[in-house]
Amino acid sequence: MQDIEKILKNLPKSPGVYQFFNESGVIIYIGKSVNLFSRVNSYFNGKSKLNFAKQKMVEAIFDIKTILTNNETESLILETTLIKKHEPKYNILMKDGKNHTYIKITNEYIPQVIKTRQKGKTGTYFGPYTSTNYVNNILKISRKIFGYRSCDLQFKKEIDGSLSINNIGNTKIPCMDYYIKRCSGPCLKENDKIIAYNEKIEQIKHFLKGNTSKIKQEIESDMRKKASELKFEEAAKLKLDLESIKTLEENQIVRDGISGDYNIVNFIEKFEKFFIGMIEIKNGKITGFYNFEIKFSLEEDKNELLKNFIENDFAKNIEEKITYIIPFQVDFYIKEIKTEIPKIGTKKELLDLCYKNTYEYAYKSHLDSLSTKGFTKQNMINLLDYLGYKQINKSIIFECNDISHISGNHTVASRSIIENGKSNTSKYRKYKIKTLEEQKINDFDSMREVITRRLKEIENTSIIPDLIIIDGGKGQLSSVVEIIKDYKKEIENEEIKKLIEDLQIVSIAKKEEELFIIDENNEFIKIVLDKDTSELKLVQKIRDEAHRFAITFNRDSRIKSMKKNILESLPGFGPKTRSKLLKKYSSVENLKNISIEELSEILTKKQIETLENHSII
Repeated sequence: MQDIEKILKNLPKSPGVYQFFNESGVIIYIGKSVNLFSRVNSYFNGKSKLNFAKQKMVEAIFDIKTILTNNETESLILETTLIKKHEPKYNILMKDGKNHTYIKITNEYIPQVIKTRQKGKTGTYFGPYTSTNYVNNILKISRKIFGYRSCDLQFKKEIDGSLSINNIGNTKIPCMDYYIKRCSGPCLKENDKIIAYNEKIEQIKHFLKGNTSKIKQEIESDMRKKASELKFEEAAKLKLDLESIKTLEENQIVRDGISGDYNIVNFIEKFEKFFIGMIEIKNGKITGFYNFEIKFSLEEDKNELLKNFIENDFAKNIEEKITYIIPFQVDFYIKEIKTEIPKIGTKKELLDLCYKNTYEYAYKSHLDSLSTKGFTKQNMINLLDYLGYKQINKSIIFECNDISHISGNHTVASRSIIENGKSNTSKYRKYKIKTLEEQKINDFDSMREVITRRLKEIENTSIIPDLIIIDGGKGQLSSVVEIIKDYKKEIENEEIKKLIEDLQIVSIAKKEEELFIIDENNEFIKIVLDKDTSELKLVQKIRDEAHRFAITFNRDSRIKSMKKNILESLPGFGPKTRSKLLKKYSSVENLKNISIEELSEILTKKQIETLENHSII
């Protein structure tokens, strides 16, 4: 039986897909969420609120696996693809395919653009899409930018080339769509308007295929032209059109995807292992994520390992015409192997997604292997002895801090704790770095702030850990010692000063996993433990836990900031309006489910239009 509690505790707070397995290794349920941690834990926190079928399902769960995605749309589409492939027992609602929605461009002389759940032969179809809201959003953006008719008039091209219209009835020609520039008005039967309409339909087809580069260039060119002609209102509208396309692009990696069969392969070297991730794509749809780990020596070449893996996979699937998307050039013995090395675009984004999942798998696998070691209080005592340190507390406490940032943004830090051989997550701490400007990278200043804040805690509580572990080599250790010395100079209380002098510190250098301490003469002492000892693995575990915790906090901070900044970037949304909206509806995502009538109680007509133009509602 897997340790479900431990799995639940370590789930990422990211968008993705989760899979429940029974004891036989069979997938019994597949789901998706914008926050995997919250969603999966909800099954176990409120079992009494679940219906009978779901209670039975939870009782049968033996293992849980997750696949990270970049956003909610990707997870929604991947969820449906995997459900269709595996048909899990408890995914009853999504087995019949009725959830699929297509966008159809009819074969008429003056085509319509509509959504449908049936795929036939009377038009060009795009999809399937699993979210009706997403389809509505695409259609709204398409209509706003390109314009297409909303009427159901029946157009027919006569033998002489003229245009006839049936079922006009009481329809006003041209309708309001023509006057608000949502349609070029082919119903006026003017040749230039018919040509213009069909040109727009071709643009819509390119747009729905994901070929947006040319469209964006045309809009940008038109926008600059309007601005140079001092037609600022028209230029501003084109700018909003451009932003709408970019917003849509951010949410459609998996949907646009790629046509054909591909295996996307990426890897990470970590913990003296070679972790390989593979995304399997069939007919342009993601059908599976796979992870493999290989033990290797430092002398082995990563190119050889990747080459051997792909050649073995190719040999197993030799009948299939698979192209391998890989991160760098590899010379294969088997010349029939086709590869691509993308630098931009959807394939590159999928290669990055593969790396992200492999990275997550590597850390989870490593932490799982360390946890099976069953560290004890005696291991901690042994380590202190090896380092020449003493036991300070009755309950032995080791701690480690780690810094995390993305190109200098959202710099955060974490502290992990091991007490008497076990992780004590209740004492883990998260820090937002306050002294650093955004986009400025300075790990030393960040560590100075964290250590200084930690020393203030010690000053207030008079409690110190038995050992502080620093992630890094001599340089990082020396920096921390200097920070502590500087802080100590400001302390007047001799007891506290003595307490801080008694801090016991060790650093662990990443590459060779060597330990360093500084003696009374300020000399570095290197301590090399056997790589299989529980004492070294104990240090590795607390170091890796701090790293994982910092990365998770960094990711959560970025997601929170992105959501917060959406409203801040909109014109006409001051602090009071933003505060009212978030207070009433909790998040920007929830606004999509609110009616225009209800929003008008808080917002003006212009503010509602702004939300529509930015695809927020």
